[in-house]
Amino acid sequence: MSAYILRQCRKITTPIFFGYIAIGIPFGVMIVQAGYPWWMSLFMSLVMYSGAGQYVAAGLLGAGAGVLEIVLTEFFVNIRHIVYGLSLIDKSKGSGLWKLPIIYTLTDETYAVLTSTDVPPGVPAGPFMGWIGLLDFIYWTLGCVLGALACSFLATYGLSDYLNGVDFALTSLFLIILTSQIKASADILPLLVGILSCLVSVVLCRASFLSPSNIIFVAIILGIDALLLARGRHFASGGLRQLSVFALFILSSLALVLLLILMSLSGGGAGQGVSSGNSGMAVAVIASFISGAVIFCERLFPFALFSRKDPPPVVQFVARHIPSMVIAILIVYSLRSMDLLSFPFGIPQLAGIAVTILLNFAPGNYMLTIFGATAVFIVLTRLL
Repeated sequence: MSAYILRQCRKITTPIFFGYIAIGIPFGVMIVQAGYPWWMSLFMSLVMYSGAGQYVAAGLLGAGAGVLEIVLTEFFVNIRHIVYGLSLIDKSKGSGLWKLPIIYTLTDETYAVLTSTDVPPGVPAGPFMGWIGLLDFIYWTLGCVLGALACSFLATYGLSDYLNGVDFALTSLFLIILTSQIKASADILPLLVGILSCLVSVVLCRASFLSPSNIIFVAIILGIDALLLARGRHFASGGLRQLSVFALFILSSLALVLLLILMSLSGGGAGQGVSSGNSGMAVAVIASFISGAVIFCERLFPFALFSRKDPPPVVQFVARHIPSMVIAILIVYSLRSMDLLSFPFGIPQLAGIAVTILLNFAPGNYMLTIFGATAVFIVLTRLL
């Protein structure tokens, strides 16, 4: 029976194999180009296992971010996983110990497979769902390690510069995720809030009011406040106590943003947008380990608390509005160095975005979309 289950799961996850190899290789390259050894790619894949989360962590580590900034950003980046758990509670009932690997490996793509595939007749749900998650985990880790080893090998011969621009795969990945979220909800307000809040953070950074490592964190805070004011005012309609909590959260979060601005100003121009180097090995290891624990808790949260009851309104609000807002923030953040006022006027980035959207709406193949968009970006960057 176990051999049969494994064969079936291997067939089902074949498209994920090609997609994860395509997305994992650029992540491995990014880690090595940020100044870390190849095995850091393996370590982050094992303890974090989050495609978008690992990409974000790589960018923040390269910008010199601290442990707290990275962990908090990872919390909001992966908060969408709460939604996944809520919709898999019934399907995974009776899985026993297999529920742990199901929860740990619950990524975007694995969730899509699990929700669109029926358990074969006579096959236990636990091993079937668990092996789908574990195979996807192996595919992703393999892609990340291959990319890191390839970049390390090329670096020894001075050829790693030919891989410059492969990090555009990050932007392409975020666009794919955002497109699928918009298709599912048809709600563009979180998207607009995310774009505007990140633009505000980038402007603050370029004006030397904010450290580059705090751009995402501040954008998320501003975005949550804006969404609460626009869509969450009903939380404050339940009496003086709820109103006080609502107002306290808004004011304290804005006070935190002000504190970060004051810290950047007192740091002697820390907001100039130039990083003094990566975050160091100790910070990278600690931040990856803690972020992995946070991500697992987010995936575990709905299974642990809502197996027998519906989630409260605040959890439903977060699950509905925050994910697409955060992904929109990450897209703007990944394009923060684009200059529309001087040559080449952002043409490589804009062309890569256009290719991503067109290919994602047409064939809908992750590998083709990310490879195609990244290739266009790299070629135009070399030519222009």
